[in-house]
Amino acid sequence: MAVKYWRRPTAGRSAVHTKNGLVASSQPLASSAGVQMLKAGGNACDAVVAMAAVLNVVEPFSTGIGGDAFALLSIPGERTPIAINGSGFSPRNLTYDYLAVEEKLTSIPLTGILPITIPGAVSAWGMIHEKFGKLSWEEVLTPAINYAIDGYPVSPVISQVWDVLVSKLKLHEGAKENYLIDKERAPMPGEIFKQDSLGKTFQLLAKRGYRDFYEGELANRILGFLNNEGSAINAQDLSAYSAEWTEPISKVIYDHRLWEHGPNGQGLVTLQILAIAEELDIARYPLNSAEYLHILIEAKKLAFSDAFSYLADINHMKVDVNAFLSDKYAQTRASQINPNRALEKLPFALDMGEDTVYLTAIDKSGFAISFINSLYYGFGSGVVDPKTGIAFQNRGAGFTLEKGHPNQYKPRKRPYHTIIPAMITETSSNRLLHSFGVMGGHHQPIGQSQVFLNLVLHNMDAQHAIDSPRFHHDQLSNTVAFEEPISLQVRAQLHRLGHNVKDSVDANFGGGQIISVTENGSFIGGSDPRKDGQAQGF
Repeated sequence: MAVKYWRRPTAGRSAVHTKNGLVASSQPLASSAGVQMLKAGGNACDAVVAMAAVLNVVEPFSTGIGGDAFALLSIPGERTPIAINGSGFSPRNLTYDYLAVEEKLTSIPLTGILPITIPGAVSAWGMIHEKFGKLSWEEVLTPAINYAIDGYPVSPVISQVWDVLVSKLKLHEGAKENYLIDKERAPMPGEIFKQDSLGKTFQLLAKRGYRDFYEGELANRILGFLNNEGSAINAQDLSAYSAEWTEPISKVIYDHRLWEHGPNGQGLVTLQILAIAEELDIARYPLNSAEYLHILIEAKKLAFSDAFSYLADINHMKVDVNAFLSDKYAQTRASQINPNRALEKLPFALDMGEDTVYLTAIDKSGFAISFINSLYYGFGSGVVDPKTGIAFQNRGAGFTLEKGHPNQYKPRKRPYHTIIPAMITETSSNRLLHSFGVMGGHHQPIGQSQVFLNLVLHNMDAQHAIDSPRFHHDQLSNTVAFEEPISLQVRAQLHRLGHNVKDSVDANFGGGQIISVTENGSFIGGSDPRKDGQAQGF
């Protein structure tokens, strides 16, 4: 279920300025855990893993060890960032014919056992920590263990979202047992919530290491539960899984290089949107004017048209990614935008989830990580192991059952993924300027595009760039919604151009975090007021 309740408050926040290290996440307790790691002598890697683990506990509907993760890493002394793909595969024994022929499905369901793919997050956490961490694996997991076993006060925003998901949690016994008070209700704001089963799972992970999730005692517990529920995931699926180090994709936009994780993620869409916008010289128009927004909305439509037609597991794509990154592509797409009329016919759109966490960290050496972790929809598949407390993602619903499509379901394949960490570097030196991300399913590329332009064209600081009002366009309904203070006059102008303007009440404008690096080496952090997030440093 999509989350519709995060809104910008009327009061603003100040950007956080530090020099020894900075973290930003969607929940203050997680950010505090990240700073704790830095103060203990850890680095950005230790901080990110600690924050991701705490977020599994304190924002459990969005993220966790039953989900997937992607990251970009900027390493001092290295000219370009590196990437890691922690998204999981479909089970090798679950076939297309079973889904489409035997079960007569036209799409993979959002709940239940069928959309569960191999969780990749733990492998990504472990591989990042194994390669770069300074503190022990046990030390970085300790804050999450403590919050799970001792409990934590639930924040108002998280309580509100949790309450919306009660009906989904009641569909599964393990979900009711682990994530509802007396199997009936969500925790109230300020109520202390404990997760003993999840805490014990983290203790086992801390003791035995991350590979235990895939081929040890914990793997056996997971398989026992999933197989009892009817899952096709087997021991070979888990033991053979490993996150993968990859090369990020990038493009120079307005003299800044934007780095994204490549397919099966949708970072390519952000690069396409911005390349089209630059080709149409969006810089000549005032921020959030009708002309400015028209270009971005139309560029978004065209970029997603390609994404839904071609984007998939990189090993199954039929079109070279570089073709979409070329100047010729941007020129061709830009020529299809009418400055006086909105596109009305849109391609088929997949229904994508919106429950995700984005976090980022940088240490005093300048080592930075842009990291995003997700269960996809709220509490993922809605299937929870009562003994381990693990909520399993529903990423398999990101596949299509359309025969012959690059993203058609197949065994041992990664689905189309929405989560996309990003970085911006200087074009000449590749010096890191910003580590950032915007959450929110299909809002992520357009949210990132708007934040990128805020930083690069409009010279906003990290907090102002993330605060600034955004729009959201829904490809399926071809409607667009705007946050205040984008004016009624601008909305009316866009309506006259043919845009289907709708009320913002049930629209998703995402949430995000930014860490910026100044010329003198200090750091500036911003955290989205649409969520509980907080930037912290020392």
